[in-house]
Amino acid sequence: MIRNFRLAISLRVAAIVVVSVSIAFLVVVKPMFFALVAAVLLLAGLIINLIRYIEKTNKDLTHFLLSIRQGAFTETYTSGKRGKQHELLSEALNEIVTEFAKVNAEKELHYQFLKTLNENINVSILSFDEKGELLSMNQASRRLLDLPSFSKIEHFRKIDPALHKTVTGLEPEARAVVKVVLREEVYQLSVQMKEIVMNGKPVRIFLLQNLNSELESKEIEAWHQLIRVLTHEIMNSVTPIASLTAAVEKIMRDDNGNPRDLSKLSRDNIEDIFSGLATIQSRSKGLLKFVTSYKEFARPIDAKFETIDVSRLLNRIITLLQPQIDEQNIKLTFEIPAEHPTQGDASLLEQVIINLLKNAIEAIAHDGSGTIKIILRKQNQKTVLLIVDNGPGIDAEILPRIFVPFFTTKQKGSGIGLSLSRQIMKLHNGTIKVQTSEKGSVFVMEW
Repeated sequence: MIRNFRLAISLRVAAIVVVSVSIAFLVVVKPMFFALVAAVLLLAGLIINLIRYIEKTNKDLTHFLLSIRQGAFTETYTSGKRGKQHELLSEALNEIVTEFAKVNAEKELHYQFLKTLNENINVSILSFDEKGELLSMNQASRRLLDLPSFSKIEHFRKIDPALHKTVTGLEPEARAVVKVVLREEVYQLSVQMKEIVMNGKPVRIFLLQNLNSELESKEIEAWHQLIRVLTHEIMNSVTPIASLTAAVEKIMRDDNGNPRDLSKLSRDNIEDIFSGLATIQSRSKGLLKFVTSYKEFARPIDAKFETIDVSRLLNRIITLLQPQIDEQNIKLTFEIPAEHPTQGDASLLEQVIINLLKNAIEAIAHDGSGTIKIILRKQNQKTVLLIVDNGPGIDAEILPRIFVPFFTTKQKGSGIGLSLSRQIMKLHNGTIKVQTSEKGSVFVMEW
């Protein structure tokens, strides 16, 4: 077997040339019919052999590539003893097959993972083509929608018109929450839409999540926190009132439980009675103040939205608080643009900002090292206001409760400032968040 491909080709070509010359000699110089026929047949055989030899490489390579196309990554390409160049080609192609096999295995693993996740996740995932025809839906979708004939986006109308309106009107990457009646129950559904391109065609993917259980758990948690705070505040007032009332009654009755003659009470007893009554009055006023604060907090907030200039609002607040800031030796810096128009209720936003600034003033040192920074900017088409202080930060145990109504660590605080601020920000379709560390706190308003 000839091992060198070039040598094999060269020998075959040389043989063809020799036979061709022989045929020419037999035709021109010395005509011999049978020898000429034999030479022609030999030439045809050599040419066919050369073509087959060359095509064998192409056939092997074509078969190899077709097997890869069909996903048969177990095939290997052999050089067929056709020389060093074919051996190098064989090694390169077989390395490619090995890499393809690895990629295919990883792809299959990812597919199985996503398939398992898709079927077991507690979020409904549905995909539709550009005509609104259903491409796929997971098990969570079947459980939630419970509609056997669901096959196109129009079928959302059969479930609930409000859901159909929300789904068809949703923009890519947008999110909406809609109330839907399913199986005679009211559900709060979060609806989100993603748009991707597959095989050159747009595909819309909808994610539907039932928020009922999450909202219920959050609501129960909020009630538990509120009840703990209410119980704490009420017990702080009622316990001393009850004990002092019992003590005063004990002074004013004899051992048999009969009322004493007040004229016969000692001076110390009278002073104890007056002291107890003063404390009872003080605690009663505190309890009344607490109840009044609760009543104010529970009252619905009336917001009047209009175009306001937040920069001007901030400058007015800074002017208002500047004397207190100077008096307590605090350094105030700010990054506020000349103008910042947005929609909102000026008086309510002013209330939130003043509350956050006063909290910052109380949190930092008043020895000249305390600093407060106000930053106003636009981010993702929203107004973002940051109030940064360099105080000691908020304790990790307290942090989860700072927005709970009536929770406070201040002796004279009502505990409704931050919770009311959160209510106001929700009215503005915004949020109020806090980031804290031992280096200070950052309150972020966004609307």
